[in-house]
Amino acid sequence: MSETDTKVSGGLFPVWLVWAVLAGASVTGFALAEGASTAPFAANAAVLLAAAKIHLIFGQYMEVRWKHQPLRSLLSVWLAIVTLILLAGYWSS
Repeated sequence: MSETDTKVSGGLFPVWLVWAVLAGASVTGFALAEGASTAPFAANAAVLLAAAKIHLIFGQYMEVRWKHQPLRSLLSVWLAIVTLILLAGYWSS
């Protein structure tokens, strides 16, 4: 591996590990959607996995983890609100 592959990109974990977790979450989401016996379970899993991936991308690749606390808090609240709106919209229909 090159030096850039092993560097920690503004976060706590090496870039390759974060990439592997993101790829695994994508494959998991696809497997859940294809193999789920119920649509509500698959929809909830997809939204929650997407939210977890976005949070990880914010912290690792956008280097928000080490920036000012108000920015981290704002992005976390925004992500929680959007996730809740998506879930509520799904369950209300």
